[in-house]
Amino acid sequence: MLLKIRDKASGWFAYAIIIMITIPFALWGVHEYFGGGARLVAAEVNGTEITTREFQREVQRQRDQMAQFFGGRLPDGVVDEQALREHALQSVIRRELVRQMVSERGFTISQQAVARELSGIEVFHQNGVFDPERYNRLLEAQRISRGAFEADVAQGLRLEQFEAGVRNSALVTDAEVREYLRLSNQERTLSYFVIPAEEYARDVNIDDEQVQAYYAQNEERFRTPERVRLSYVELDLDRLETELSVSESELRRHYRQELDRFTSPEERRAAHILVRVPRDADDAQVEALRTQARELRARIDEGDDFESVAREVSEDDFSAGDGGDLGYLQRGDLGSALDGVLFTMDEGEISQPVRTNEGFHILRLIEIQPAESEPFEAVRDEVEQEVRARQVESRQIELIEQMITQAYENPRSLAAVADATGLEIRETDWLTREEGEGIGEQDAVRQAAFSTQVLQEERNSDLLELADGRALVIRVKEHEPSTPRPVEEVEDRIRELIRAEESARLAREAGEALLQALREGEALSKVIQGLPGELEEGRTVTREDARVPNEILRTAFGLPAPEEGQQTAGGVSLEDGDYALLTLQSVQNVEPDQRELSSARSHLRGLYGALDFEAVLESLQAQADIKIHRDNL
Repeated sequence: MLLKIRDKASGWFAYAIIIMITIPFALWGVHEYFGGGARLVAAEVNGTEITTREFQREVQRQRDQMAQFFGGRLPDGVVDEQALREHALQSVIRRELVRQMVSERGFTISQQAVARELSGIEVFHQNGVFDPERYNRLLEAQRISRGAFEADVAQGLRLEQFEAGVRNSALVTDAEVREYLRLSNQERTLSYFVIPAEEYARDVNIDDEQVQAYYAQNEERFRTPERVRLSYVELDLDRLETELSVSESELRRHYRQELDRFTSPEERRAAHILVRVPRDADDAQVEALRTQARELRARIDEGDDFESVAREVSEDDFSAGDGGDLGYLQRGDLGSALDGVLFTMDEGEISQPVRTNEGFHILRLIEIQPAESEPFEAVRDEVEQEVRARQVESRQIELIEQMITQAYENPRSLAAVADATGLEIRETDWLTREEGEGIGEQDAVRQAAFSTQVLQEERNSDLLELADGRALVIRVKEHEPSTPRPVEEVEDRIRELIRAEESARLAREAGEALLQALREGEALSKVIQGLPGELEEGRTVTREDARVPNEILRTAFGLPAPEEGQQTAGGVSLEDGDYALLTLQSVQNVEPDQRELSSARSHLRGLYGALDFEAVLESLQAQADIKIHRDNL
């Protein structure tokens, strides 16, 4: 499996954003912006330090990414915590290696590119568009300068630029695409027979000595789970919102500040006559058409009806039949040249010919509908919702900042966190690494509770953000280590395990004894006579066939293709202890269509690009001076 250093969908740039800002605006390591606390170093890459906090942020980021695949919550037992932490360590090391390389090679990003990326970050949006005021307010609340933040954005884009250059340079030949599809789409016809292990369970006799021996050899499997009770401080957004009050004067002030949003812009109903100018017209033709437009304007001055002239001569096919009527228009609808004329005219006024890229226009202003603001009373609920949201956001940032700072500066107690925020210290019931109640249901909480920082070092946790918007700081109040359970307590379970293992062994031995006969050409139906189970004959399958156990599919597609009229045979133990015998009768290659060829080429380019990028990372890592401080992880 490739060791990827980031999720492709989010990219290097997204990583930079996640480092600085997370929804709902909780900051990782805000205290570092105040210069507080000693810097713990997780690793050094060519002399550049990677802090323990940066490493911890990456661990949490990867854990959150995995959780998204399961709807926001990781099922028990899915994550190998040690493997996750090692992967996160390699990620931050490799990211730093790439950062150093792009800096040395002079990769650059324009200010326009940075601006485009910033405008696409939804956390800075208000009503669906980028809001400079919100952007500045969020950065100021977090004590991050615009220059520093935008430099980080540019750095993230440089990293993406480099990676895209490597990945997009991958080449795939037609022969490779066809071979890939040949193997992917291949169909195989097989027969198989499953020998059920449970049929051998009655033949398994278990005495007390076997139970004692199994217990002694597998003592770690029969221990009480390690468990803890936690103290914690919790910031709950729903509760925070109910505690905030909004005055009438605040609502009216916000309404006045945002009045433009509650105002319908001025609209003007207009008509026009168009004398179209061809794109390739020379100066003489342009002047002739200008003269024609002036003559039309003169006809109107002399008494001809504007609508009649428009119907007669206007070259705008969409409006000529309606007497040139364009309907109601706002500023910007017609372009700057016509706007500049139309929005300075009086009702009933007719303009002189106006030149645009289309030709010469004669405008008539029919009616003005002035801008109109919705009264405060009509939008009061919307205004209150916005004010409350801003207050919650501001108060949340303030409280989270205090939680992070106080938890870090006073690592042996939550009292300082509670005093600074006004939040109460609560306690959980017992929870284990696999399960708990209340906040103990959350994987992130249990993982933090049993981390080195919280359990062994007896320090407060970092800020933990839950998928429902709550933010926590926890510490261990009480710890119960794992202890061996008495053999008498687990004896029944041990007998079940021994019986299952021995039954599987007997089923495997029975199958393997018959496998040689199959390899010598005996028919499967003849070899299995007298055995319990059901025979499946002549089934044609693909690699993804859900009707056949995966172990059988893998074995079938690993067997060599048989000669015509012959068979190849194999056997495999299944996950539940059963044993399968199978014979392969034929292999069919399926001719791909153009859509499949195109899709496979894109897939292989992505795969080869990832392999190329992995090779670059391995090369950089092999040449680098890297020191890992595992005591600080």
